[in-house]
Amino acid sequence: MERSYASRSSGELAAAASGGGRSVRVIPLRHPLGFGSISSSPPWWRAAVGRARDMGPLEWAEAALPCVAWMRKYRWKEDLQADLAAGITVGVMLVPQAMSYAKLAGLHPIYGLYTGFAPLFVYAIFGSSRQLAVGPVALVSLLVSNVLGGIVNSSSDLYTELAILLASMVGILECLMGLLRLGWLIRFISHSVISGFTTASAIVIGLSQIKYFLGYNVTRSSKIIPLIQSIIAGANQVGFIVSP
Repeated sequence: MERSYASRSSGELAAAASGGGRSVRVIPLRHPLGFGSISSSPPWWRAAVGRARDMGPLEWAEAALPCVAWMRKYRWKEDLQADLAAGITVGVMLVPQAMSYAKLAGLHPIYGLYTGFAPLFVYAIFGSSRQLAVGPVALVSLLVSNVLGGIVNSSSDLYTELAILLASMVGILECLMGLLRLGWLIRFISHSVISGFTTASAIVIGLSQIKYFLGYNVTRSSKIIPLIQSIIAGANQVGFIVSP
C-alpha cells in the first residue's frame, strides 16, 4: 500500500515511515501564493515618477492639452457639419440664458455673455469631458447673489468688482484642484444630497423670480420660508387684474 503525506517536516515523515516497510511518497506542503509574505510595493510617488519618465513628447502634450488627443481622432468629414449645427443652436440658446443668469446674480447682462462664451473656448483646449456643460448656471448665480448681497448693494460698482474677484478666486482654486487630481472628493457627496440641493435651489430660484410675474418686490433670500412670507405679505400689491 502506498500512502501520501503532506507536511512541513517531510524529512521526519520519510524517516518514520521507512522502518515500517511501506512505500511512502512524501509531498511537501505548499502554502497558497502570497500567504505569510508581505508584498513590497513601491510608494505611489515613485510609481508616478516612473510613469512620467516613460512618457514621450506626444503623451506629455496630451496630458497638458487634452485637445491634442481628440483633434488627432476627430472625423472632420463625418462630424464637422453636425457639430457646427449643434454649436450654432447651443450658442443661440445660450445668449438669453446667460443674460438671465447674470440678472439672477445681480450683475449687468453683458457679464452673462462674458461668462457664457469665454469658458467655452478655454474648455475646448483644456477640457477632457464631452458631456460637461460649461458656463453659468442658476445655482452659481444664486450663490453669488446671496454672498455678495449681504456685503454691498447690487447696484454699486463695488458689487461688480467683488463678483469678478470671487470668480477669479474660484477659478484659481478649481485649477489647483484639477492639477492635483482631486476629482475623487465628489465620491464623498451622496446622490441624495446633490438631488436635494438641486431641487431646493430650483424652488428658491422660482420663488425669487416670481416678483416679475406678480408685479411687486420680494425679499431677497436664499431660504424658502422668508420668500413665501414676503410673497404672502405683498399679496395686496399684485400688479395684474384677475377677472371674475
